[in-house]
Amino acid sequence: MVINTASPTSGIVQNERFDALEAYRGVAALLIVVFHAYQQSRVSTTYVYEGTPLHVVLRSLDSSVAVFLTLSGFLIFLPFAQSFLGQHPSPSARGFLIRRAIRILPLYYVAILLVWTLRYTGGTEQRLDLLRHLTFTQIFDSQHIFWTIGPAWSLAVEVLFYLSVALTAPLLQRLLDRLQTQRQRVTLLVVLLAGLMAASLAYKAWAFYVAQIPEENYAVYYGFLAKADLFALGMLLAVGVAAAKERLWMNQWQAAFWRLGALVLFGAAFILREQSAFTGLFFHTLCGLAFTLVLASTVLEERGSGWERALSQPVFKFLGLISYSVYIWHEPILIELSKPNRLAFDNGAAFLVSTLILLVVVVLAGAISYYVIEYPTQYFRYLFTRDGRFADRYSD
Repeated sequence: MVINTASPTSGIVQNERFDALEAYRGVAALLIVVFHAYQQSRVSTTYVYEGTPLHVVLRSLDSSVAVFLTLSGFLIFLPFAQSFLGQHPSPSARGFLIRRAIRILPLYYVAILLVWTLRYTGGTEQRLDLLRHLTFTQIFDSQHIFWTIGPAWSLAVEVLFYLSVALTAPLLQRLLDRLQTQRQRVTLLVVLLAGLMAASLAYKAWAFYVAQIPEENYAVYYGFLAKADLFALGMLLAVGVAAAKERLWMNQWQAAFWRLGALVLFGAAFILREQSAFTGLFFHTLCGLAFTLVLASTVLEERGSGWERALSQPVFKFLGLISYSVYIWHEPILIELSKPNRLAFDNGAAFLVSTLILLVVVVLAGAISYYVIEYPTQYFRYLFTRDGRFADRYSD
């Protein structure tokens, strides 16, 4: 999952409502840190809070992955959906990819190269692992998908999503330009995205129930097609928002009802995950659907609501700002702090304190990383025009 901050919609749609969505990314990044801390609490196969309601919650905080990917699907696809519906010119696919590369690659490569170098002990496998991570192909290797920096697998999925959008957007634009009405364009987009989601769901069902591929075959269950349903959910919402334009569909009570429905769906997914193989297989899909309800209630609610003001608080803006750095660095930090005679996560008395210390360290590291690496490298975008060509600063 990539955790993108700043100009999430590629610079085409920017307003306070969408900027406030970065709060979700910041909170989700912290929840992933807690999730991995809880994974560290396992002794053999038993978690420190096994058998308690707290275990049900902590064990399922990887639902934040669904939040990341669904949110990316919405924010990345929204400017394209708007262009498909004739609201502004088509974004340049080349310019889009260059801006995504500038946003993602500097921090990613610094982190991968540093962590890999510190852990390098020699051998072909480690050298190949570095190559896989530098080319975002680790998701095709079940044995090594979580090597070097484990959570980076979601960045590889994101990169494939970016490439898919860039390659298909021009073709979609030509196809949609042939349709005479906006209703026809919206209908075709919905059908295509629903088809993408159905293909992803069918693929997972086939892998689990027909081919009976073990869940430990991570390349199957963590690859792009397996996670495409989450992108599709966000993309479908983007089409809905683009079609709605400035019309607001929800008052504050209606938005609150949607959020309550999302909470119920999250709760059901959490509780049933380990009780039902079906729920376990489609856990992230259910969580993605729940978050889509939250996302829709946020972007389609009337302006000035208490919810919007809460999301716009400085602490949430700050967490959203550093969320990518928090995500990329938290696992290496956790591994270091979990070594003997450091923090203990494997007993109930120490887990909460150790996790709190971990969060403080990770947030500090994320802030430093943002201002030292992320923020300065974003100035590279000024070297290019919106269509991805080198900017001529000396022309008249």
